[in-house]
Amino acid sequence: MKKENIEEIIHLLQNPTRRKILEFLSREEHYPLELSRSLNTSQQAISKHLKTLEEHGLVDSKKGKSSRGGPPTKTYKVNSELCLRIDLGSRIFGASVERLDGETIEGYEDLDEKIEREKEKRYGSLKDKRELLEEVEEEMEELERKRRYLLKKKEELLGEAYGFIRKNFEGHNKRNLLYYMINNGTTNPEKLSAELDVRRDEMKRLIDEIEKKIELW
Repeated sequence: MKKENIEEIIHLLQNPTRRKILEFLSREEHYPLELSRSLNTSQQAISKHLKTLEEHGLVDSKKGKSSRGGPPTKTYKVNSELCLRIDLGSRIFGASVERLDGETIEGYEDLDEKIEREKEKRYGSLKDKRELLEEVEEEMEELERKRRYLLKKKEELLGEAYGFIRKNFEGHNKRNLLYYMINNGTTNPEKLSAELDVRRDEMKRLIDEIEKKIELW
């Protein structure tokens, strides 16, 4: 998965109208007028939201003939596949947005074959598609259940690590550095200096002082 600009995506999606627009466009292409009527919002406001979404690459547009014989008009469709996730707990915080890239995962060959067979059918049925959707949704829910469990385990471990850091280090700068290191797994001074915007010589000094007291990984 390719990393995306999380601040930009959160800013775009914080607006409920934009979220509804994307929900509608994920089903089929729409004219601004159709979205305006469906969302009970002025066409001017819808067009403004669509322009913003298009400028940031979440939707795409194309000009086409009007179905009612009027002047050409634009239709819009979703142009991105993203996964946005935020984890928040008493000892854990994480926020990420990634682009879905369709990578192949071992163990899902049977499901892949079922979906390909369904796609090849000239005349399928909604019933067959719904059954496959249920299979996918059940697997996703099981994975999410495991992820929630592992997040709680991670939170417990971080709580232990944070307690150890608070007990053994008085300096605020050293504690913040160790909090960052335990979350990101790096002890490389140059990388830490760049990511935390601290001078290299100062970062090396902090790490040297920490290593005099405890063993790092």
